Amino acid sequence: MSELKIFERLKEVVDEKVALAITEVITDAIGFYEKMVTKEEFKELKELVAELAEAQKKTEEKLSILEVKMSELAEAQKKTEQRLNELAEAQKKT
Repeated sequence: MSELKIFERLKEVVDEKVALAITEVITDAIGFYEKMVTKEEFKELKELVAELAEAQKKTEEKLSILEVKMSELAEAQKKTEQRLNELAEAQKKT
């Protein structure tokens, strides 16, 4: 119902000044409730947050695995360089 219709209906039973004040209060209340989150919207938001939390958990697990693999790779690289240096020294001696 529009603000004008509310005002017109109230004006039929109360003074115009009172009708205007009541119309403003009703309009403000409607505006307030229109901005509120519905139960369905809140449920959807909870589901999305749960999905994001699960995705974050999986990402953190994969990142931990990646950190371990990178550490292993760095260690292998270090050993490879060490062996190359040893081979280079051995070749110099021959």
